[in-house]
Amino acid sequence: IEVLQMLHIKSPLFTWRCHTCVGWFRAISDGQSLICLDWNQTGWTDIDHPDIVSRETVAQLMAYFDGQLHYFDLPLSPEGVSQSRRYWLDIMATIPYGITISYAEFAAAAGHPKAARAAGTVCATNPVPIIYPCHRVLHKNGTLGRYGGGSILSPAHPENIERKAFLINHEA
Repeated sequence: IEVLQMLHIKSPLFTWRCHTCVGWFRAISDGQSLICLDWNQTGWTDIDHPDIVSRETVAQLMAYFDGQLHYFDLPLSPEGVSQSRRYWLDIMATIPYGITISYAEFAAAAGHPKAARAAGTVCATNPVPIIYPCHRVLHKNGTLGRYGGGSILSPAHPENIERKAFLINHEA
């Protein structure tokens, strides 16, 4: 599992994947919490080993894409994330469904009003896209900016930007 190798994860992991209108997702759990949400356009060749957390993540994602879920309720422990970055992600999780804010507003909400670039870095390195809704954070002029969204493509790649636009429109 390529993303997991990059994170140097050694413990037993559980995965469950699903296909959505914006590509494939793979929920990755350590057996207690969701640690990563992998996203690509072609799927994976390894075999799933689901647990309760990975199955529930996929169920909630499918409900989100069906327009039936506006708030995720999952145990989260993003892998490879420092306590300070986790704090920023937890602030991000409070951005309401259907609402967008600027990087500067996100930084201010995290108690660092002059750290818009740090807010952008947190968004760009988000290991659990959609559930930590980095797609809801935009430039202060309302333009989309970049979007990694768990993809291996560059955050500036047009396909990633299209996915960010889709998610914002989906929630409108």
